[in-house]
Amino acid sequence: MALIEAEFAAENYEKVIQFADSILMDELVSNQPRLHQLRADSYYYLGDIEKSLESYFQAIHAGEQAEVRDELLLTECYSHAGFCYREMGLYQHAFPHYERSLAIAKSINTDIEIAEQYYNLGTLYQYIGDYENSIKMLDSAYQIDLARKDNVAIGFDLSLLSELKAQTGDYQEALYYAKESLDLYESGTGNANSFGTRLNLVSDRFMQLDQLDSTTYYLDQATKEFMKLDDQWRLASCWLDRARLNMKKKQFTQAIVWSQRANDFYSARSNSQFFILSNNIIAEAYMEMQLTDEAIAILEENQKQCEQLGQIKNLRKNYQLQAKVFALSGDQEQADRWTKKHQVLEDSIQSLNNLEQLNRLALQVKFDKLEQENMILTERNELAESDLSEKTNRLNLLTIGGFVTFVLLLSVFFAIRNRLKRKNQLLEEELAVLRTQIKGLLEGDASDLEVDLSKLNHCLTTPLTDREFEILRHAIGDMNNSQIAEKVFVSVNTVKYHLKNIYEKLGVSNRKQALEYVVRTN
Repeated sequence: MALIEAEFAAENYEKVIQFADSILMDELVSNQPRLHQLRADSYYYLGDIEKSLESYFQAIHAGEQAEVRDELLLTECYSHAGFCYREMGLYQHAFPHYERSLAIAKSINTDIEIAEQYYNLGTLYQYIGDYENSIKMLDSAYQIDLARKDNVAIGFDLSLLSELKAQTGDYQEALYYAKESLDLYESGTGNANSFGTRLNLVSDRFMQLDQLDSTTYYLDQATKEFMKLDDQWRLASCWLDRARLNMKKKQFTQAIVWSQRANDFYSARSNSQFFILSNNIIAEAYMEMQLTDEAIAILEENQKQCEQLGQIKNLRKNYQLQAKVFALSGDQEQADRWTKKHQVLEDSIQSLNNLEQLNRLALQVKFDKLEQENMILTERNELAESDLSEKTNRLNLLTIGGFVTFVLLLSVFFAIRNRLKRKNQLLEEELAVLRTQIKGLLEGDASDLEVDLSKLNHCLTTPLTDREFEILRHAIGDMNNSQIAEKVFVSVNTVKYHLKNIYEKLGVSNRKQALEYVVRTN
């Protein structure tokens, strides 16, 4: 067991799977739950989510049947099964696993895991748009972190609660949480970069409330902090915020100046996402000033960028703005043309989304069947502890039920497969037409970005959270996973999950490559 644990610590995940498979061939081997967990974790880090989920089911089954239950292991396995379902987009299947993990964590009274599961449930509710329950779960995590005096976690909780309140339109409450997060820094928690970020968050909340003087004050303070740090990426973000502020104040010329400044910065660093965003603000400012020719030229430039980089959603937004500017200029024919192009692209995106939903349905059937099989195995093990006659009767009933369930699942599977075939045929015919209409849309790729560690978040499509940034900072130092876990008060497996998400966001596959990435950006 020590050998496989060492290989896992060294991130040799292929070897871990090979060793685990070899050892698990012996059905009487001890530590089955841990072996299945290591196997599941390894598949997860290698990117095979489906096999990872199957192995978590096996770990859960073995753990539930063990003579001496490892409750912490079961907490992690149920939680990580929820992670897998969440990554596959099967959110409703993730809920019971997170809830089971939370129940076990409460039974063993481990505050860190309890807070973690409340957080997981909160983010899951956020994904499905249930902001009320999301806020309730995240507030529960916040209260636990508050009692534990984990100021790093508290600051992250407050920022996320502010974001959720803003999403529900409760901007006053969102401002309250943002200011609480800022006050926490001023009481001695966080780094200088965190201070500027929290100032920026407060300025955003004031802007949402149209309290523009306060917006200006906090935005000025955030800008000063980033200037002290020479953090050009966050400064560029402040320039875009200032442009938005000028738009609200109807200071369109100033909005163009700040947007162009950000535009030049992003263009020099080949950051197409923010380059297109800054161009959109410039185009909208020109439209407000009735300078339609200038707006059209900007949007044509954006269109080329979107088509070269395959940014379909940005292209859809661009078509919408092009229709608007031509209508403003009085050229209704061109306005109608761009409206139709927008609708065609909208339909193509919807078709692709439908295909994705069908694929998720097939996955759901597969894992429903797998969970049912695990339930049958659990029942059979429980029967082994009962009297012989009772065991025989229950086993017969279970076998019949299992057979009926299998037949039903098989019928559902074939029905869904036939349905998928029919829908796929229709989608292929529709997509064949759409491919011609959006030919060349998906050509090209973004260039690699060179940034130092302090600029990392603004180089990424999906920014790192405060907790992920903290763990990355420790990981590129001389700390191993156990030391990181002790430092940030989470379990080793939770550290590994955070690292896996960090690797995906950085586009790397292990700690060494993450370090090389950060060094290279310096």
